[in-house]
Parts: sequence; C-alpha cells; structure tokens
Amino acid sequence: MTVGAASISFQESIAGRIRWLLWPPVLILGLLVFCAIFAPLLAPYDPVTPVPAEKLLPPSPEHWFGTDPYGMDVFSRVLYAARVDVSVAIASVLLGILVGLPLGALAGFVRGWFDEGMMRLVEVMQAFPQILFAMAVIAAVGNNLANLVLILAFLNVPVYLKMVRSVTLPLQDSDFVLAARCAGHSTLSLVFRHIIPNTLVPAFSQFSLSCAYAVQMVAGLSFIGLGVRVPQPEWGSMISLGANFIIFGKWWPAVFPGLAVFLTAYSLNALGHRLRRAVLRET
Repeated sequence: MTVGAASISFQESIAGRIRWLLWPPVLILGLLVFCAIFAPLLAPYDPVTPVPAEKLLPPSPEHWFGTDPYGMDVFSRVLYAARVDVSVAIASVLLGILVGLPLGALAGFVRGWFDEGMMRLVEVMQAFPQILFAMAVIAAVGNNLANLVLILAFLNVPVYLKMVRSVTLPLQDSDFVLAARCAGHSTLSLVFRHIIPNTLVPAFSQFSLSCAYAVQMVAGLSFIGLGVRVPQPEWGSMISLGANFIIFGKWWPAVFPGLAVFLTAYSLNALGHRLRRAVLRET
C-alpha cells in the first residue's frame, strides 16, 4: 500500500469514527422530541399540582427524579418543560428565518441604500448585549410566552439576514439569474423565485444552532424570573427553584432540569455543526 493510499484510508477511518460519535446527539435529540410530544402519556403525575406532604422527596421508584419544594414530581415537570422550551425555541427561530431570509436576500441583491440601511441596523442590533435587551423588553411588555417568542425571533433576524446576504452576493452574476433577467423577471420575482430557494440550505444548516441558543436564552431568562414562571414547567425556573436547596443536600430539583438543558443544547449544537460540515463539503 502506498503512503497516499494509507493516508486516505486513515482519513476515512477518522471520518467514520466522527460520524459514529455524532450519532448519540441525534439519538438524544430524538428522545427529547419524543418525550415532548408524548409527555401527557409518559408523565406519571400532574406537573402543576403541589403535594405539600411530599416536599423534596429524593429520587425513588415512586418519584424517579424526586420532588421539588412544592411537592411536585420533578420527572413529570422535566417532560412537560421540554414542550415549552423546545416549542418556544423552534417558533422563535422559524419566525426569525421568515423575516431575516427575505430581507437578507433583498439586501444582497438590490444593494445600494437598502443594503447599507439593513447592515447599519443589524450592526446596531448586534452591538447591544442580547440578554440585556431581552431583559429590558420583557420588563417593559411582560413575560408571557408570546412576548418571549417575539423577542427571541427579533434576536435571530440579524443572524439570518447577514448569512443570506453573504450567500446572495455571489449569485447576482450567476447564469440562471442572468437568464431570468433576460426573460423579463422583476426584482422581486428574481429574489423570491430564484435567489431565496438557493439560500435555504445554508440558512437551515444554522437552524439547530439557533435553537440551541434559544433554549439557553429561555432557560436563562426563566432562571432570573423574567421568563416562564412557576408553576408552569420550564427548565430554567425549575433550576432557579431548586438551586436554593443544593446547600442542604437536596440536589435533585435543580440537577435534573439542568441536565435536560445541557443535553438539549449539546445535541442541537452537535447536529448543527454536522449539517454545516455537510453543506461545506457539498459547496
């Protein structure tokens, strides 16, 4: 075997190992989605009904993850919280894509004053710390789920606007765009029928990474009391509620929802990096 062939064989072996290492995050993410969808069937207890006589019970066959300071079953609340965190993350990212994608395509295709205005606006938006912006807006308008989705969507718009704009710029002089111009297509027709479909793959390769960040934002805001509040199940508020009892040896109300946040963010980030590598290989 030649040195070149041995090198290729080694690289293929490493790539195969990396692919196998990426399967666990995909399986974890699939399990998370399954638990979120079928939480009413899987949860053994009502997630919002306190039982004062069962406060802070340790993990046991009756309560797999123990109970919280109000006597609510932690396992049931973790399952139901997956519905809240994942649905808010997906809805906010999809809304951010829906707004940012056409604006980015128009900015990159039209150029001129529209492009300059969009870029300056994006720079201003990204210069302000996102967590502080979210805290300020929530404090002003209230912390319900609809406001949380809109705020996170607003924070996602610059990401997709800049990404789609960077993909659109080299497409201006491509053969299919020139042919469409010769056929008499208007600017909007060119953007929506020819440019945007060619930006969907790189945009959605960022989707899981944005969802991971959104999950962490929701949990962080809820942890400081500006997101979802008790008794509604949410991982961040559960961590905040249980953190006060860790010093007394009651670790389970905070640790199990914390693990849920960690595993969700890890799985989404791993999947996002895998998708981005696949897109780069194809391009």
